[in-house]
Amino acid sequence: MRRASGIAALAALAACASVGSGEKGAALVPFGPAGITAQASAPRRVALLVGIDRFEDERFPGLRFAAADARAMAGALHGFDQVQVLTAAEQTTRAAILAALADLDRAVRDPRDTVVLYLSTHGSLGRAPGGQLQRFLAARDTRMNVLAQTAIGVDDLLQAVDRLRSRRKVVVLATCHSGSGKSHLDDELAAALAEHKAALPPAPLTEVSEATIVLTACAYGETARESAELGHDIYTYFFLEGLSDHRADRDDDGAVTASEAHDYARDRTYAYTSGVQRPTAESDVLGRDPIVLAGALLRLAQPVLYSYSPSAEGLALFVDGTEKGALPGGVAVGAGAHEIELRDQGSGATLYRGSVELAAGQRSDMTRLIPRPRDLLLVAQLGGQAPLLGAADYLPPTLAAGAAVQVREWPWPHLVSTLRTSYLVGAGTAPGHGEVLPYWLHAIDLGLDVGYAFALGDRLDLTPTLGLGTPMAMRQFSSATYRGRELVRGTRATLALQLEWRVLEDLWLMPRLELGALAIRLGDAIGPYPYLSIGLGVGYAL
Repeated sequence: MRRASGIAALAALAACASVGSGEKGAALVPFGPAGITAQASAPRRVALLVGIDRFEDERFPGLRFAAADARAMAGALHGFDQVQVLTAAEQTTRAAILAALADLDRAVRDPRDTVVLYLSTHGSLGRAPGGQLQRFLAARDTRMNVLAQTAIGVDDLLQAVDRLRSRRKVVVLATCHSGSGKSHLDDELAAALAEHKAALPPAPLTEVSEATIVLTACAYGETARESAELGHDIYTYFFLEGLSDHRADRDDDGAVTASEAHDYARDRTYAYTSGVQRPTAESDVLGRDPIVLAGALLRLAQPVLYSYSPSAEGLALFVDGTEKGALPGGVAVGAGAHEIELRDQGSGATLYRGSVELAAGQRSDMTRLIPRPRDLLLVAQLGGQAPLLGAADYLPPTLAAGAAVQVREWPWPHLVSTLRTSYLVGAGTAPGHGEVLPYWLHAIDLGLDVGYAFALGDRLDLTPTLGLGTPMAMRQFSSATYRGRELVRGTRATLALQLEWRVLEDLWLMPRLELGALAIRLGDAIGPYPYLSIGLGVGYAL
């Protein structure tokens, strides 16, 4: 499970393009040799904010509020130790932006440092070397026909951010890749996007960082909007409003975190656009969100009910009979006992109803309360088994192949029951008839494992299990002077750890490590014989 001590956040704040410009002044503190001091004992907060209104390639239309949004964001980050804003022509070329990112890397020296990176510009989809479709951010000198060489690749940017020593990072990409708004696509790429939207979206920051909060101003492929009335793109306006006067401080602890600012902006953006623009969020943070953008922790927070998991999309949260909003997101409630309910907004079906006792400062992830659907899996297994300690004198190493039927989430949540059968084969030697006799071991094992699945993510569980089995073995001896067979039956007990990764909706991978003890009569000894087994299972959900 990723830890809250290492937090990276991706906020894809999208806005539409139109011609014009506007700026708001803010005091700037540049990075560079004078701004990079020796590491202090206290964590620092630094920001790099980029806004580009004009582009040398006329195929990128001018933007109205990109520079203004960057400057407004600088004004909202009160108390930050260093803030650099790049809006001038010479500051917003590709080389200048990459140089500022390198300075940012040198400025961050403590894993507890907070880093905010904001870029407001055109986004586009283009062909990278090899032909695959990738996301790019336009610099002032980017050329539409050579994006891969002159623009900034989003994946490259996120990997550079991931290499920063800090584990508290917010990346705000004020752009979209929908083919409209702050995005420009030629006809070929627009057609490719139409196909791409039907497949998986581009890899989020979750794939390149230890732990993440993912904030998006709209669903992938949608168009976010600027507003002349607001003077900003809509999501950014409400994000900044949430930082102003601590309006987004839902748990009343004195600080506004990245997730609180997003939740504040999400609800208001959705309402302002009459539901056309749908901000989303994803997070696997343990504990509280440590990315403080405004204010400071002054008092113990109110309890928070939340979920930023993609599986929470479309769920309505009710507390004590009153609807509190939709997930993904969070809501603060008073300390004490509460009746909570999660409903599917489409069907109205209740997915969970129960009582929770919440203490001040506690955060409770709602989606972990929902029982997973029961799964029945057919599993094919391959592995090997090696004797431990003195058991090597009686048991040979063996190879194993088998099959299993696994039932998950029945009759209780998180319970995993597996009925398995295996065929094992190995070769060894044993004393007998005045000589050392070689033999082949053939065994059939039938057993039952019962475990508890601990969720490491939406598609990954760690399941410790206890098991019992009944092996039936045959040792087939063969030498120049003796041939014979020995049939034996015994009992085994096991303790195992199994990772269960749902790679596709119906396909699971299950690496397994097992420590066991076998009680079986081999010659004059009964055991128990300890052994270690490793294996890999592939499961198909029926």
